Amino acid sequence: MSNLPLQQWIKPEVLDQAPYRIRLSGYRHKMNQNESPWDWPEQIKKEVTNRLAEVEWNRYPPLVPLELRARLAEYLRLSPEMILLGKGSNEVLAALTKVVLRPGDRMCTLAPTFPVYRMLGEQMQSQIITSDLDSAYAVDEADLLPKTAAARLTILCNPNSPTGNLMSLDLIEKVAATAEGLVIVDEAYYDFSRVTAIGLLDKYPNLVVTRTFSKACGLAGFRLGYAVMHSELAVQAQKGLLPYNIDVPSLIAGQTILDYRQLVDDHAGNIVQERDRMINRLIELTGVRTWPSQANFFLLETPAGPGETFSALAGKGILVRDVSAYPGCSNAVRVTVGAPHENDALIDVVAELA
Repeated sequence: MSNLPLQQWIKPEVLDQAPYRIRLSGYRHKMNQNESPWDWPEQIKKEVTNRLAEVEWNRYPPLVPLELRARLAEYLRLSPEMILLGKGSNEVLAALTKVVLRPGDRMCTLAPTFPVYRMLGEQMQSQIITSDLDSAYAVDEADLLPKTAAARLTILCNPNSPTGNLMSLDLIEKVAATAEGLVIVDEAYYDFSRVTAIGLLDKYPNLVVTRTFSKACGLAGFRLGYAVMHSELAVQAQKGLLPYNIDVPSLIAGQTILDYRQLVDDHAGNIVQERDRMINRLIELTGVRTWPSQANFFLLETPAGPGETFSALAGKGILVRDVSAYPGCSNAVRVTVGAPHENDALIDVVAELA
């Protein structure tokens, strides 16, 4: 099988890419993928499964999920036609790159940021332009604006992953106002920052906001996300999705969870409190460094370096994300905020490394 003529069959843009990977090990405390540390209560799970038992499994899901779209529109106070649903926000991002980018087009994003943006752009044979964050992981406005102005597509993660920094709405508005192309603001971590660009949609028709049910909503085991944009744009972006893209279990889970928004907000608030508590405890340790974050994760450096830090934590059953290969993160691991006892376990191990 090693002699397959892959260069004949696969685009060079794909052959040259490294696949999206994470380092895995056995774990007791999973703090590497920015998931919610809290599962849904049994009675809510039963509500989902009972509803699932009532539908016909031999039928396709809705071509356009009107019920979930209407519920989201009510929550967001927007027109349903402005919402595009996908199997996670990544699928919506992939659809947008597919319908927007042509070979040779410029796509702009930050560095470091979520690597899937670059993967999607490269697979569409676009030219990737990056704006590097500074040593404090802040956005350089003077560097960013000329690059976004010249790009056919810009994708900005806000708060950004893996750094947790938050761009101001003023800067996002400047990007939208000066860009000739489409500007996507990925708000996967909105529930922890409570800062959104959705209010700018009326003013800037080239703006798109994406969100996910995987983080604060605690539905990472399902695949559900959405984008908000002008309705005319949503009609075109829909063409980048395959028909019947969202399965019935995900639709039912999403509809059910929208009935429990207060619980989602409470969990997000608890995670923010735990994040700040962890950071305050960790920065008291000699040689340990963290950065401010507006998400459910933060960057961590220890005197031991990222490899030994990852190994020491993994040895205690704590799984974090080694992001040392990301631009500007050569000494860092990324820590997802867990439940209080998980966070205490991580602090104890890091204290031994200090």
